[in-house]
Amino acid sequence: MRLSDKDDTQLLILIKKGNEMAFNQLYNIYWKRLFSYSLNILNDKGLAEDVIHEIFTNIWIKRESLKITSFENYLFVSAKNRSISLLRKAQFTELDEKILNNLSFSPEIDEAINGKDLKILIENAAKDLPNRCRDIFFMSRYDDYSNIEIANYFKISQRTVENQLYLALKHLRAVIDKATGILLIFSFIQ
Repeated sequence: MRLSDKDDTQLLILIKKGNEMAFNQLYNIYWKRLFSYSLNILNDKGLAEDVIHEIFTNIWIKRESLKITSFENYLFVSAKNRSISLLRKAQFTELDEKILNNLSFSPEIDEAINGKDLKILIENAAKDLPNRCRDIFFMSRYDDYSNIEIANYFKISQRTVENQLYLALKHLRAVIDKATGILLIFSFIQ
């Protein structure tokens, strides 16, 4: 069912005032179509449900400051953007995990580098990164900011954030590989 702009405006006014019935009406009108739309992009029911849940939760949380003229446009643009973002994040996360998994060391090196030493090595290696790349890395890995939050903070695209994280991890891996190679040589000498 399509709401008219007048209906959108009335629902928005009621939702801004915290009217749960208006919010439930909005949800009931759009959730099936939004779910189908997100499912078509993501091809995963659970992820599509997560996207829809996140959109409606966000509307309720930010209800007092919403500046929406058409709920239908807002909801479908949000569903598209969040679905695509989730796809990109999932693809980057797989690559990210592969890089991190390749950072595993032999037992000899694991003994030589404990967690604290590895953290210091990573932090020192990160100092060689360009400022923004380093800041993005620390925000992502140490401060637990999402890629979207980082992109918004720096006013850059999420893809740029992902690329910067990839470059940071690639650099860190090279530094760690070099350091572990040196440790391995020293372990054989002793």
